[in-house]
Amino acid sequence: MLGNKIQPRFVLVLWLVMQKLIRLVYHVKPLRGDGNDIICVKLRRYNARPITLGDGSEIKAGDRIIELHFNNAWFKKRRKLNLKASSLIWESLHCFKQDLSFLAEQIASGMFDRVTALHGTTLLHGPARRLGFQVEELPNTLWKKGTELYIAGLMQIYFLGTMERFKIAGKPLVLKEIWLSRAALLRRYGATHVNLPVS
Repeated sequence: MLGNKIQPRFVLVLWLVMQKLIRLVYHVKPLRGDGNDIICVKLRRYNARPITLGDGSEIKAGDRIIELHFNNAWFKKRRKLNLKASSLIWESLHCFKQDLSFLAEQIASGMFDRVTALHGTTLLHGPARRLGFQVEELPNTLWKKGTELYIAGLMQIYFLGTMERFKIAGKPLVLKEIWLSRAALLRRYGATHVNLPVS
């Protein structure tokens, strides 16, 4: 958990450099590349224990999955517009839904061959659950604590004061794992889905 905020000056110097290095080394790329996408993706092989999702889909070691990341350039643009925190939150949810629909279209057309699921690790698992993702706990390891620190720093840069709105009952945000199977993605966001508002 993260109880204390990171000093913004320290974050701006170190966190942004770390982010660029991570994106470069791990080949994380914007989904569409048109400057309007909120999602970045990385295609990789799953290499952990098998997991069965709520819809019955099984993810095994060696399966191809898509790692999801926020495109922080999207938030940087919104920051310049001086949007209210509530407006930023709802616009980000709307744009995330649009990108998931685009990703579903790409997968259905064969762009990402034999992908079994979408996966991510995030502090924003509440909004992710509302978008249809299954949320799983992560073991309490040094990697988890370090990732919480890193993501919280980026959120302070790009989300400005909105972090407080995501806290549950005033408790610090906790890193969790999110999953959405290929079948669930196509069912909810594919060409034949009904575009219902986020509830």
